[in-house]
Amino acid sequence: MKVYEAVVSALISEGVTNVFGLMGDGNISIWGAMGRTPELTIYSARNEAGAVAMADGYYRGGGAVGVATITCGPGLTQVGTSLMAAARNRSPIVVIIGEIPPGDKNGLQMMDQRRFAEASGARYHTVTEPDNAADEISEAFYAARAHRCPVVLNVPIDIGEKSLEWDWDYRPSTDYLPAAPGAASEPLIAELVHQLVEAERPIIVAGQGAKMSGARDAIMRLADRTGALLATSLQGKGIFEGHEYDIGIAGSYASAAGEELFGMADFVLGVGAEVGYYTSEAGLLFPSAKVARVDINARPDQMGVTPGLYLQGDARLTIERVCALLEERQVQKEGFRTDETREIIAAPREPHPIATDGLDPRVLMEKLSQALPSDAIVTCGAGHFLGFGAMNLAVPPGADIQFSVQFGAVGQTMPVAIGIGVANPGRPHVVIEGDGSLMMNVQEVETAARHRVPMVLVVWNDCGFGAEVHKLNAKGFKPELAQWTSPDFVLLARAFGGDGVRLEREDRIGDALRAGLAAGGLYVIDARVSPTEISDAYQKIHFGRPNKAPILRYSKA
Repeated sequence: MKVYEAVVSALISEGVTNVFGLMGDGNISIWGAMGRTPELTIYSARNEAGAVAMADGYYRGGGAVGVATITCGPGLTQVGTSLMAAARNRSPIVVIIGEIPPGDKNGLQMMDQRRFAEASGARYHTVTEPDNAADEISEAFYAARAHRCPVVLNVPIDIGEKSLEWDWDYRPSTDYLPAAPGAASEPLIAELVHQLVEAERPIIVAGQGAKMSGARDAIMRLADRTGALLATSLQGKGIFEGHEYDIGIAGSYASAAGEELFGMADFVLGVGAEVGYYTSEAGLLFPSAKVARVDINARPDQMGVTPGLYLQGDARLTIERVCALLEERQVQKEGFRTDETREIIAAPREPHPIATDGLDPRVLMEKLSQALPSDAIVTCGAGHFLGFGAMNLAVPPGADIQFSVQFGAVGQTMPVAIGIGVANPGRPHVVIEGDGSLMMNVQEVETAARHRVPMVLVVWNDCGFGAEVHKLNAKGFKPELAQWTSPDFVLLARAFGGDGVRLEREDRIGDALRAGLAAGGLYVIDARVSPTEISDAYQKIHFGRPNKAPILRYSKA
């Protein structure tokens, strides 16, 4: 057995079924071995950055370790942004690469790969000898899983071509992983119970960790017992859909009523949510509140702008234990659920005038909300349009939404969405991406079409980089510097092997969505939205105007 064959065997032992990648000299033998392994499905990207982003999306979409393979040198340098985005998302992915052997006279693609990978937020592991391969590959997967981070696994080209002298004996990293954390320690839980009992106006903010641990019902029981309001981080959006006291997202994308209520809070509990700079609006959103957090990580990476009580433990198990102690003490409080609170939640908000120079973004999001299937997955990109997705798109109960905003990098959404789609076969997948962002990785539209990864891609087409258009305007510069004439994305989709439609009216989005989901494969909806309409978040942050966004409530058309 060659070392490159052993690598593929190790992937099977680690439970890998899908691999994303791009072939080159550095990984050609591994690629060839994967291609003759029926247990593996290969998704061949058009760019290395896309391949790694797909592996990242695969983890985000299902929780399994994402695996990518790319070539050495320039193949690795292409993926810096994707590695950093995965690191910021704490995504366990393993990126298998090659390396030019030391002393090779053709040094064209040589570089210090370790320094580049580590500068991009990844750990770097190398297979040093055939006899060490089993341990070193397993260590790479262990690091990804245990530390929840991207790992670059280097299999030097000359080592990969060597034969093993002994029988291949591989123990997967899962055999060594410690047991998942249980509930937080009893003394810390007792302190949290004390703070909750003392609080008069508590709010619970749930994040992605709460979703992943299945803590939703326990959090709602805790809120009902303590009189707390319910909110989410951006990544936790929609988890409490349908609850009377759900006040939506905390942070820059909070509703007007949400901002008012957060300002009145005296205690904020984050569950599986960082409650960091953006969720707290740099600490200004709830300036009078004590803060506590329940998180699976051993400790926060930094004190941040809202330090406070920190409990390490599984979100669901910890909150269930808190509920049990409160029940034993027969605690039942009105808390923040007062007539004043209900009046703030129910107060009507002044509507925005309807756009006349393109599709109105708020109406478009409302109509899309009503058309979403109950089991849909929505992947929303980063850019100005993210504000409309966060503040104006209500997802139905049972649906899920992901925001590919980590590292603040535009252009990541299309490949990340492919990975999410692969991880969720059979679920309706709606992807929202800006025209400028899409053009940065437009080649991966062809990847989705070629591999027939089902998705309806809504191109938020305002003929420019919307964020920069409005920021230039706010600073007194020419907004035209960030604008252009967009291509016909429907024609592009058809050229790549998909299909689509140009949306003429907001109320036609439902028909277009149903047609796209029925078609299967790639279906593009080119939505020419108003380039002048500004999201409530940008109105507030960049123009100093009052927030008019209502608390979102899902309603079926």
